[in-house]
Order: sequence, then structure tokens, then C-alpha cells
Amino acid sequence: MFKVAHIANDNHPLPNWVGEKFKKAGIDYVFYDCHTREDLEKHAGDADVLFLTSSRKELVVEENMEIFKKVGSVIKCGSGTDNIDHDACTKRGIIVAHTPNDPTEPTSDHVISLLFTVVRQTARQDRLIRRGIWSAQEALPLGQFTGADLGLIGFGRIGKAISKKLSGFDMTIRVFDPYLYEETIKSLGCIKVELNELLKVSQYVLTVCPLNKETRGIVGEEEFQLMRRDAVLVNGARAGIVNEEALKKNLREGRIKAAAFDVLENHPLKPDDEYLTFENMNFTPHIGGYHHDYPDAIYTTCVEVIIEMSKMHLPKWIANKGVVPKWNMRESV
Repeated sequence: MFKVAHIANDNHPLPNWVGEKFKKAGIDYVFYDCHTREDLEKHAGDADVLFLTSSRKELVVEENMEIFKKVGSVIKCGSGTDNIDHDACTKRGIIVAHTPNDPTEPTSDHVISLLFTVVRQTARQDRLIRRGIWSAQEALPLGQFTGADLGLIGFGRIGKAISKKLSGFDMTIRVFDPYLYEETIKSLGCIKVELNELLKVSQYVLTVCPLNKETRGIVGEEEFQLMRRDAVLVNGARAGIVNEEALKKNLREGRIKAAAFDVLENHPLKPDDEYLTFENMNFTPHIGGYHHDYPDAIYTTCVEVIIEMSKMHLPKWIANKGVVPKWNMRESV
């Protein structure tokens, strides 16, 4: 039987229909949250597909690839696949599949909500009120949105959705994305610029790019020094895109006005983490891609794609472009 090994899950409840749908499709589905090489050998050594609903690293990596003798594809729910070793998979003809359309709407909504929360100081005002302090002056808004200068680092599905949703504020939206033509960005009402210009001009800077070799640490100490003193930074993408030590330093020194992050390198935060001393820093626990139909929304598209792959149909979205599949696959109808 075609076997799917669900090897990593971030505490997402597993709906009963997942196993039932795989069984109906004649697929052997095994779920075990793997943390060690031994776990992988026991539960995924004979799998055809590895299934991840987690950003956990150190599983699908070069040193473990010999375990996955039959694997023809790895699928990760959502858009990010930075926890999967693309090079190791590509050279073995293993497809890295994902479902990048799924998080577009909720994540773009969430990034905008983080921006609004930190600029309007709503979370901070809520904390003050709970402490018995009723005073607008204690946490005044940091700026306005109408006519503001906004910069998007990355202009994929989520970046485009953000620009569309914010269009009514008559903002000047600058975009840094070296993979897109100027005309493409202009056609969507935005301006293509280099990163340095974006950082110098934009009051609001949103990172919505994938994490890879080119983008890791793309916002570091040098970049913070270019930013406006009233800048607000929102990271709605992966941890690692922003150098967090540089962020803490610049928040501490008042070099930028505020920040809001959905993902952090180290979480949960320890009680003595310096982050917790910053009143001008807002956090959410990596919920940007969550949907109101959670948890079903997490699994639906992945299950559909896996069933199609069991019929040797190529997945709609392949993250390791250029891979030559080890399976004899055909385009989906």
C-alpha cells in the first residue's frame, strides 16, 4: 500500500476525517510525532510520503535521508518549507510540496492587525487599563495610516494581499523583491525599490518574504541604522529573517519606534527574556496562518494533494523547483 507517514505536528488536533479519507483512498496513514532518528526509522522508514504540519527542524535533513528509502515526496502544510532540506531532497528526486495558497488570507489579515495594534497602541492600552491606568497620554498612537509610507520586504501571495487590503488608506507602498519585474509591481499600485531605499523612507516595514539563504538576517544592524526613527517593524514571516539581537539593541536604544512579531527564534519566551521589558513590542504565538475553520483548514488541501500524489499526479505547488521526480508522475487533470 501507498504509505503516508505524518511525522511532525505542532499540537494541531487531528480531525477523525483525515484518517478516514486516506483509508477510503486506499492509503496507509500513520501518525507519530517524531523527535529522534529512531522515531523516523520505526514509523517512516517504509513511507512513500512524509507529511509535516509543523515547522520543526532536524527531521528531513541530509543525515536522515538514508532512512527514507521509498519516499518520493515531502509535504508541508502552509507556505514555509525552510525546515526541510531542499538540496538533500532534490538530489534524490524527492518532491518538496506545500500548500502556499492556504495561509494567504489569514496571514495577510494578521500582519495588518499586528501593524494596527502596535501603531494604535491598543494592546498596550489594554494592559494599562488592566493595571488601573486610564490615560490616553500613557500610550498615544505612533502614527497614522492614511497617506503613510509602507515598505514590503517580499511581494509574494501575502505581500500582494496586504497591498490590496491596505489600498483604501492611500499609502505609498514600496516593495523590495528582486525576483519580480518593476512593471508587475507597478501594475498593482506599488513601487519597486532596493532594500536600502525602502528602509530609509518607510515608516512601516513589513517582512513577508520566505526564509532562505538570501533572506536569513536580511534585516540586521546595518539595516536598522538606515531606518527612520519613527519606524515600526512587523515580521509576519519566519523567524531568522530579522536578526533578533540587533532588534533588541535598537529597541533598547530607541533607534526604532516599535515592533510586532508573530514568530520568534526561541519560544516560548522565558520570564527573564529582555523582549518582555519592551512596552513597544507586541507578540503573537505563530498564529498568522490560522483560519477560523481551524483545525480542518490545516489538513484539507494537504490531504487532497497527497491523495493525488498517490495516483502519481504531480502536486500543484512544488517548493524545490527543478527537481526531477524519482516517481513517474503526470500533470494533474
